[in-house]
Amino acid sequence: MTKDMARLGITLLLICGLAGLGLAVVYDTTKPIIEQRAQQDALKAALAVIPGAQEVTEEVIDGKAFYLGKSGGQVVGAAMKLQATGYNKTNPIELVVGVNGEGKVAKVVITSISETPGIGSRVNDPAFLDRFIGADPNKVDAISNATFSSSAVKAGVARAVEFLGPIVAPKVETVIDFTKIADGTYTGKADGLMGPIEVQVKVAGGKVTEVTVISNQETPDVAGEALKQIPKAIVEKQTVKVDAVSGATFASKGVIGAVKNALEGAPTK
Repeated sequence: MTKDMARLGITLLLICGLAGLGLAVVYDTTKPIIEQRAQQDALKAALAVIPGAQEVTEEVIDGKAFYLGKSGGQVVGAAMKLQATGYNKTNPIELVVGVNGEGKVAKVVITSISETPGIGSRVNDPAFLDRFIGADPNKVDAISNATFSSSAVKAGVARAVEFLGPIVAPKVETVIDFTKIADGTYTGKADGLMGPIEVQVKVAGGKVTEVTVISNQETPDVAGEALKQIPKAIVEKQTVKVDAVSGATFASKGVIGAVKNALEGAPTK
């Protein structure tokens, strides 16, 4: 009896080993095909969201993959795939965002969504996605009763524009020299993730002595640190070129943008 059980165990072990080997062979054989098909689908999706593009090429900058759209050898836009976490924390919304040659949103396509049917899933309606075309993503109105899902899509589109815009339509950045700004108190606004952020900036003796966020619509548990740390960093480093707070990129950039807005029009000495 013991010998039979041992023989059976060995037989089962051999069968499992052969089955595992077979699966490994199948995986190795099909993996390149699956990857190639995924690459082709990605290129096709990118081509569909870049107006006027006759071909697309995959590029990588700072570890981020994106697609350049070209026509006659000239860049006419760009696109990228990204994920945005909405109400369903387990399955992020997957989308493809295309921008035109001016760095403005040309088209947004959602390729995968698991938000609540009839509520969050409404962000996949063309009527909502078309609002982003040519618009500032942060200023697009959310869908009533689908705030989490809407905000996720807005954040995803904004990330794409922020990354792709400077690539296809680079702008000359205005340098703000604190030492040349006249003493005074100045206010400025810029968009955060949930709405405008307004700041008050005090300048004395050629230095920014205080930055105060006087109004905002950000979510405290998400943007709270950015609203505190960015003003502090600007005063300590005496520059608007400070690092964003991890997890609160849009709020960070909103505060920085508001300070820039306040000081760019300020009188000089």
